[in-house]
Amino acid sequence: MPRSREQETIMSWLDSFDPQTMSQQMATASIETQQIQLRSQKNRISGQQKALTTLKNALTEFRTSVRKLSVSGTNGGIVKNSATASSEGHVTLKASSSAKKGLYNINVKETASADQLAFQKLGDADIAAASGNMKISIGDKAVDIDMSAVSNLAELRDKINAESGNSGATASLVKQNGQNILMLSSDKTGAANAIALSADDAALNSQLTTQATQISTAKDAVITMGDNDAMTFTNSSNTFKDTIPGVELTVIRKTADDEPLVINVENDSTATREQADNFVSSYNQLRQKLDELTKSGSGDGSVARGALAGDSGINTLESKLNSLLRSEFNGVKLSRFGIGAEKDGQLKLDGKIFDEAVKEKSDALNSLFDGAEGLLKRVEKEGLDIFLSGTKGTLKQRQESLDQKSQQLVRKEKMIQTRYETNFNRYVKEFSNMQGILSQMNQTMGQFW
Repeated sequence: MPRSREQETIMSWLDSFDPQTMSQQMATASIETQQIQLRSQKNRISGQQKALTTLKNALTEFRTSVRKLSVSGTNGGIVKNSATASSEGHVTLKASSSAKKGLYNINVKETASADQLAFQKLGDADIAAASGNMKISIGDKAVDIDMSAVSNLAELRDKINAESGNSGATASLVKQNGQNILMLSSDKTGAANAIALSADDAALNSQLTTQATQISTAKDAVITMGDNDAMTFTNSSNTFKDTIPGVELTVIRKTADDEPLVINVENDSTATREQADNFVSSYNQLRQKLDELTKSGSGDGSVARGALAGDSGINTLESKLNSLLRSEFNGVKLSRFGIGAEKDGQLKLDGKIFDEAVKEKSDALNSLFDGAEGLLKRVEKEGLDIFLSGTKGTLKQRQESLDQKSQQLVRKEKMIQTRYETNFNRYVKEFSNMQGILSQMNQTMGQFW
């Protein structure tokens, strides 16, 4: 008897039915809602982590800029001064932000030099024959060289140099007509650093004390200031600091007696303006990043919502920075120098007001920005450190919190996967059993046709 239409349908379905595929579809459907929620949570945490990294980079860059502008920073203070000499080749000059405007008449009477001795008659045989100790004294430093431990000039040089930290002297060998000549130099300039030598061995002592050639004499640098050398300044090195207030002066060559140098110290208005522009630009870059991270977005989705929109910590930071920028520091406000905030929070510098204010009183600009209670220090201490502190900073704490949430999501993902595998195995078993039963029923029905 031929198969019925119902039997043909069952046979066709049994032939196409795959328990594995059906189980996979059913198991996937059973965790779909949880997977959607998990992806959403992961995306949200990832976005917040990226936003925190962006925030940290922006705050760190601004802090670096702030530190550069301090007097102790690489840019040497907000105010830039210049110092120039009326004649080149005699001195080099470096003016700090605290330098005072003025003209100074300077005569370079002497440049500092180190003591340097050459021993042209001292040979290897003299070293090999010497006994006892050789003593080198410079200022309050002294060292004894055991002559029994050296047998030639090269070994004596090496022994002296091995003790140079204790003696303050450096030895070298120079060639003169094929002969090695021992030279001994003090490591520092100045009259107080003259080399004194002696030896227990009489012959060596005579060589050291009576046969040395003076290559260079230990001398102090000497400069005078004013008409008829009214004031005299002496220094062991060639660099005089703050002899002219706020100026580092290094002497190179003596001046003629009747040709004093005129040192002109004045404010470098262009460089000072550049420093102020750097501060304004750095702050505006930070403010732009904060605005991007906290923008509320638009209802129609055309403007994306910032990852840190509505963040109370950033709102507090912005309020603190706004307050500091409007505050008075050492009796002066930024507005006195033409620096103020626009409606959008960005800073703007009025060049005309700034130049006039600096010309009138550059010290006030230094006082405003620098010092323990200056703008730069307080911006860092009251604003940036709250976020950037390595141990208790807000960013560190929030990053750790997000890391914990990420770990929780990893565990949740494993649980979802376990649920999927459990459901899949259960469905495979059930569908395989169902497939077997239907196959058996189909065979039984076939006996009646």
